[in-house]
Amino acid sequence: MIYRYLPEQLHPTADAVMQFFRDSRGLRKMKIEEELEGTTLGYRPALHELTREGYYVSVDVKESPFSTTLEAVVSDCMQRSLPVKLFVAFPASSEIQDYRRLLGRAREKGVGVIEVADAGCQILYEALALSLIGVRPIDKKSFPPKFRLALSDAEATFRTSPEKGCSLIYDEIEALSRKIAAKTKAKGLWKSPPPGKRLPQTNLETGNWARAIDTLMNWLDWNKCGYLRDCLRRVQSVIPYRNESGHKPRTAAARIKRDRELKTRFEAASDMLRDLIVAARPLRL
Repeated sequence: MIYRYLPEQLHPTADAVMQFFRDSRGLRKMKIEEELEGTTLGYRPALHELTREGYYVSVDVKESPFSTTLEAVVSDCMQRSLPVKLFVAFPASSEIQDYRRLLGRAREKGVGVIEVADAGCQILYEALALSLIGVRPIDKKSFPPKFRLALSDAEATFRTSPEKGCSLIYDEIEALSRKIAAKTKAKGLWKSPPPGKRLPQTNLETGNWARAIDTLMNWLDWNKCGYLRDCLRRVQSVIPYRNESGHKPRTAAARIKRDRELKTRFEAASDMLRDLIVAARPLRL
């Protein structure tokens, strides 16, 4: 391959990485030292390709696993929600000062690291989509301990599969809202049915979630449980969109829009769960 800017001693490393991505990821149209099209970043990685899913897979070839020059690139991608998966590839033969610190810095920033040896390429860390790294961290200390592991799992999942990360938060909201429905009914906090009528026989614990919450909203005695009204209305409003995923983005612009929406949804869902927990405290669930 012909490189204009990459130091000559790193050409074999770049060639090996290109072959690796062809063989392992099916990327066969990697561009060499070109700017990421449509981004106005002014950033020219050694290799990059726009995937069918709308992500830029970008590879910088360096003598070490991270460099300060990449700090600005990572920051710009995060601020603009650019769907870049950035890797740094380096030759295994390099003598690197502060190796562990640089490796840790790359991981902290969501940058993938590839070590290139004669035997082949080894991915030390996978690259995360920089468009998703900027999601607001969940303040897990503001949640009861029993929720914190699930929230940590949701955060970790979100960075590689944002739809699944959102779904994990919605799972917690669903479970808690069902407990609220069952507990309020058991404590006699629902309205009395008219003479000759009975309360609906909706399965609040395992039946359709939307139907269970609709039943709760219709029968809960708001004179006794007004403190739950706002939160339960919010829960009711998001149920139709819980599993919404739509079509997979096929362009970078579509991916940017999709990732921004998912970041907003993830943050809003975690806020909703925290507010629902607080509102339900009088029930002692």
